[in-house]
Amino acid sequence: MKNIFQLFLITLLAASCNFLSDVEPSDQLSVEKVFQTAADLEAALAGAYDGVQNGSLLGRNTVLFADLMTENTDYRSGAFWNVATLQMDPTDLNAENLWTQGYKTINHLNVILGALGPVAAQDASLTAEDAGRIEGEALFLRGVIYFELARLFCQPISSGKYQELGLPLMLEPVLSAEQLQFPSRSTIAETYARATADIETASALLPETSAPGRANRYAAIAYHARIAFQQEDYAAAAALAGEIIDSGNYMLTPTPDEFFVHEGSSEEIWAILASASDEIEGGGGMSSVYHPSGPNEAYISEDLKKNGYEAVVPPNQLAAIQRAGYAAVDLRYAPPLISADTTRTNKYENGWIENEDDTPIVRLAEFLLMRAEALARTEGVNVESIALLNQVRERALRAVDSLGQEAPDGLALLLYKVEDFTDNAALIDAIILERRVELAFEGDYFHDLMRREEPAKGLPSGDERLRLPIPQREIDANPNLVQNEGY
Repeated sequence: MKNIFQLFLITLLAASCNFLSDVEPSDQLSVEKVFQTAADLEAALAGAYDGVQNGSLLGRNTVLFADLMTENTDYRSGAFWNVATLQMDPTDLNAENLWTQGYKTINHLNVILGALGPVAAQDASLTAEDAGRIEGEALFLRGVIYFELARLFCQPISSGKYQELGLPLMLEPVLSAEQLQFPSRSTIAETYARATADIETASALLPETSAPGRANRYAAIAYHARIAFQQEDYAAAAALAGEIIDSGNYMLTPTPDEFFVHEGSSEEIWAILASASDEIEGGGGMSSVYHPSGPNEAYISEDLKKNGYEAVVPPNQLAAIQRAGYAAVDLRYAPPLISADTTRTNKYENGWIENEDDTPIVRLAEFLLMRAEALARTEGVNVESIALLNQVRERALRAVDSLGQEAPDGLALLLYKVEDFTDNAALIDAIILERRVELAFEGDYFHDLMRREEPAKGLPSGDERLRLPIPQREIDANPNLVQNEGY
């Protein structure tokens, strides 16, 4: 095991650095020897982003699994059959690859964080601003990974099971076999607290804007909002989502499909980048599952069609549209955003081999709807929630005449008014439905169900089959790890 670990360590570091040719044996490695210059840190950080981009992590699986484990998808064949049918066991490779890639990248980030001080002491070219940014990016990525792993491997925190099993928290770098750590699982509350602390600290260190694919302050605020939302801290979620909205940095694209076709648009807060020249490790990105050319076959489910797309315009609005001689069209349920036969989503429209589809992680529409729901839960029926909900609907819905031409005077019939809602429960239901439709195939629906303690795939939210198993290899290697119930 020791020799395997040494090989793993050298492979991990060499993937992002080119300065290991003269290092001492891995048992004697230290951050001072591995990282000596600011350039070394920047190269290592780029390698950490590669780790996050991996298809086994945020490049696909953390997003994908959260839709496969719900009624959003009709998964017919491919490598993720056990995930989609909730038939995983502790030897499942999908769970193992997600866990391994997550902790491999966390260690990579811990090494960077541990090296910041020594490098600053010996390389004057590392400015305080750059050191703060590097620390912020590393903490952000570590917090994101812990949060995403917790949502898939642990019970929902919204269930009040704060003291149940969370994740093992690794916060120190492992550079040699002697430094191997065998932590037990923290509680769910401790896991969420760690992710929150990392992301909160990052938000104070990161710049407001960044290069595409890199973390910035608003990406950190977005994840902080998600954590608060998942914990049903709706006052905090509303405030954090409001910071993003009020920043003025982001705008909805004119139509829903433009966000996916024209990547890097005004709506994007943070995405995992991919390009034709960029090989995505771990089996490819989202188009490997949703594009017809991909090796996996995931279709739009009949449940999403009936109880999502076809239900998002309520009966009273449909009746009003018909009385005016118009028809309602939802651009999210029409080409080019879905296939002409309505069987496939086209959110990931590029062929999977070309690796040209970014994986959107956070975008403005989610936070418009998050703030709308959070305000409805804390303030009841209110004008702002309805206005935020209508921003998303106005972008997505159209009223067309008998010739198929847009009828601008009909759009108002598709927007909500205060009098449409008898109580806040009705408003919350409308927002929840809008979230399902707007964010379908982006990894939100499963977590929304868990937050609200609603069933998925006919199982109650606390069912062990809705948690991924801790990989058996990890249980065998770490005697302090405890398996999830049911496995």
